[in-house]
Amino acid sequence: MSTLGARDYRPKLHYTPPKAWINDPNGLVFDGKEYHMFAQHYPDATHPGPMHWLHAVSDDLIHWRQLGIALAPDELGLIFSGSAIVDTNNTSGFGLGNDPLIAMFTHHGETEQQSIAYSNDGINFIKYDGNPVIPNPGVNDFRDPKVFRNEILNCWSVVIASGDRITFYRSDDFIHWGKTGEFGMSENKMGGIFECPDLFALKAPDGSTVWILTASMIQPLETGGSRMQYFLGEFDGYTFHNTLPFDTPELIDYGYDNYAAVTFAGTEDVLTLGWGASWTYAADEPTGEYCGCMTLARRQSLIKTKVGLRMASVPILPKLYAPKKLASGSVLPSEVFVLDIQAAGAFSVVLKNGKGERFRFGLNTEGKFYTDRSVSGEMDFNKLYNSPVYQFTERERLMEGPVRLRMVFDRSIAEFFADEGTYVNTTKVFPTEHYDIIILENAAAEVCNLE
Repeated sequence: MSTLGARDYRPKLHYTPPKAWINDPNGLVFDGKEYHMFAQHYPDATHPGPMHWLHAVSDDLIHWRQLGIALAPDELGLIFSGSAIVDTNNTSGFGLGNDPLIAMFTHHGETEQQSIAYSNDGINFIKYDGNPVIPNPGVNDFRDPKVFRNEILNCWSVVIASGDRITFYRSDDFIHWGKTGEFGMSENKMGGIFECPDLFALKAPDGSTVWILTASMIQPLETGGSRMQYFLGEFDGYTFHNTLPFDTPELIDYGYDNYAAVTFAGTEDVLTLGWGASWTYAADEPTGEYCGCMTLARRQSLIKTKVGLRMASVPILPKLYAPKKLASGSVLPSEVFVLDIQAAGAFSVVLKNGKGERFRFGLNTEGKFYTDRSVSGEMDFNKLYNSPVYQFTERERLMEGPVRLRMVFDRSIAEFFADEGTYVNTTKVFPTEHYDIIILENAAAEVCNLE
C-alpha cells in the first residue's frame, strides 16, 4: 500500500487516478474526436486488488476527463488488461449500431480467458453474454489481448501473452476465433514471462515497412524486475517473424518506470502510452491517496543508428512558450518543466534542492547515458528502490556527433529523450522539497515552464 510522503507528489502533466490504485493502460483508442484510455484499477485501496477498468478521455493526450469505472468484476472473474477498437465497418456479430467501441479483455478467474464488451456511446459497456470468446487453452498465463485490424487477411487479429510465448488469433466477427501462430520461445534472449504484447508497423528511413512486436517482461525483482523489450521483423498475417534480430535484448525504455505500454488504435501516427511505475516498488510509493500514474503519450518511429534500425520515441507535449537559457547555478522556474540540453560530448546535469537532495543525469566519458537517483529524495519506502540496482541506469549511446537531450520533469517523474528518441528513460523521484537549482557541466540548457 502506498505510504504518506513528505509532500504532494501528484504530477500535473501525467494522468493519475482521483484516488486509489492504477496500473496498466488498457483499451487505448481514438474514436475520431477523443482519445479513450482505460486502466487497471482497484477502487478501494492504494495497492493492487480486484481489478476493474477505469475510464478517462482526452482531446490532447494531456488533459483527461474522468468517466469512472467502465468494467467491473463478475462471475467469470476479475477484469484484467486488454484493448479496444472502433468497429467502423460494423463487422462484429453483436448487432450493434454505427461505429461501436469494442473492448477485448482478460477475465481472470479460475483460469485466464479472453472476453468481449461493447458500447454504442463509448461510455456504457455491455459484456457479451457468450463470454469467453477465447477459452483458456490449458496454460497458467493467458492474458492481455491486443486486438488490431489485419489488412493482410482482411480480418481481426489479436496478440495474447501466453507465458513464455506470444500467441496469435484471428476472427471475422469478434466471436469466433482461431489460432494462427506463436512467437517467442527461442527468440526471447531476455527471459521471463511475456505480458501486454503489441504488434504494429512503422516505416523505415528507406521507405520499407517494418513490423514491431513489443512485450512487457516479468523478471526477478533483484535483477531489474519489470521491463519492456521489442523485436523487429515481418508479419505475414498469421504470425510475427523476427527477421531483424538484435545481438542483445533491446529495451523500449532504459529507466525502470515505464511498463505495459501499448499503442492507440485509430490514430494516423503510432502513439503509445505506458504505466509510469515498476512492479518492484509501485505499491510502496509515497503518494498517499493515489498510487500509480501514466507516462506521457509518445510518438513512435524507426531511426537508423550506428548499430542498425532502432525504435525511437518522442513525447506528446503542450505547446512550449518562451524558452529561457539557464547557466549553471540558475534557479529552476517550477517543478513542472521541459529542459533541453545541448552538449558536444560528455556532460553532467544535477537538479538539487536546499535539503541536499540531488538527481543527476548526463552522458559519461564512456559514451553512456546515465541517471543517478541515489540521493534524490525519499528512498527508504522500498528496500529495492533504495538499492544500487534501481538507483542507477546506463545505456550506451547509439548515435554520434553533438548531443541533444530533452527532459520532461513533472514533480515526481522525469522522462528523457535523446538522439532523436533512440534513448528513452523514465525515472520516478520523490524530492522532499522541489528541485530549485540546476548545475551544468559541459552543457548548455534551455527551460520552458509548464507549471
